[in-house]
Amino acid sequence: MKKTLFISAGDLSGDIAGARLADAFIKNGWDVFGAGGDNLKNAGVTLLKNIISKSTIGVIEPVKNIPYFFNLLGKMKHFIKEKPPTAAVVIDFWGFHSFLIKALWRQKIPVFYYISPQIWASRFGRIKKIKKIVKKVFVIYPFEEKIYREFGVPAEFLGNPVAELIPEAQYNPDSRDIGILPGSRKDEIKRHLPLLIKVTEEMKKISSFRYKCFKPPCTDGNLYKNIPGDWEIVEENDYSNRKNLKFAISSSGTATLENALLGIPMVIIYKTSALSYALGKKLIKTKFIGLPNILSGELLSPEFVQAEARCEKILPVIKDLLRKDKLLVTSHNLLKIRASLERNNIEENIFKTISGDRSGSGKIEQNSVIGTVPNIQ
Repeated sequence: MKKTLFISAGDLSGDIAGARLADAFIKNGWDVFGAGGDNLKNAGVTLLKNIISKSTIGVIEPVKNIPYFFNLLGKMKHFIKEKPPTAAVVIDFWGFHSFLIKALWRQKIPVFYYISPQIWASRFGRIKKIKKIVKKVFVIYPFEEKIYREFGVPAEFLGNPVAELIPEAQYNPDSRDIGILPGSRKDEIKRHLPLLIKVTEEMKKISSFRYKCFKPPCTDGNLYKNIPGDWEIVEENDYSNRKNLKFAISSSGTATLENALLGIPMVIIYKTSALSYALGKKLIKTKFIGLPNILSGELLSPEFVQAEARCEKILPVIKDLLRKDKLLVTSHNLLKIRASLERNNIEENIFKTISGDRSGSGKIEQNSVIGTVPNIQ
């Protein structure tokens, strides 16, 4: 009987990573089905549902999608019961996957977690459910492996999928291109764009730059209808424009890690609803919110969160960071992160582990940059 994999990804970065993983299974003769987005579909996955558009940020915002996801969960339970897969992989997206993995476990389907919940940043208690249900966790930062293993959860760091996707860095501080990255979710873009427009309008009084606004392919073009006429909208999968940036103003998230791996200095912004922020502040335990800062353990990229995310706060910092000497030092420090995350054949090694072709014991690798647990407040 042909082996089958069930795979589920709930946001754009997970969809991209999932597509690469699904490809490894399909090339080895497995059938793959599940839920995700266009990247999974284009990789050859039979999608039960495209759920990427339902991804939201914050603590309160996702509540409006609860009926949708419970309905989807019911359909998935029925499908899994009728056609039980050989194994299942869920990618990030804990809110929904915390229910899905339980349904899979009840059907005695081996469950693997890829890009695991950031338990080190908030809600550490989630690890109890993972320990009970998940057969193995494939983490994307070396220090996560140590945390999971110390709690008795089989875990392995095989590399970071973002690091494998990013082309070789070729940072040029003399570039005139400024990157605008408002986020990949509708809520993020709507909250961040007005601020980013205001900041760039003030920057135009300082110097002449070219502004490139990076739009994820899955997002609604209408969200960008009010941007300045001199902004260039960029949709790309190969980082050909991104790697040429002088500087970036970026929403917190995967984009900041991508920038860091390309050695691009940046400031990081994050805005959400007042209630979500108040609740999130109680849950978040890390000193920083930006991945480059969390991974390096220092403030390489200044952060402007919620009330601090104002033009008058951000602009003076950008002016200072745009000095050539500072750009070069920051770029050099960001690229140290890249060296700590790069590995080869991530997806093939995950496939071999799940299919039983390798032991997956995985020695914990310490690293001078991110080998220890992040500074938790």
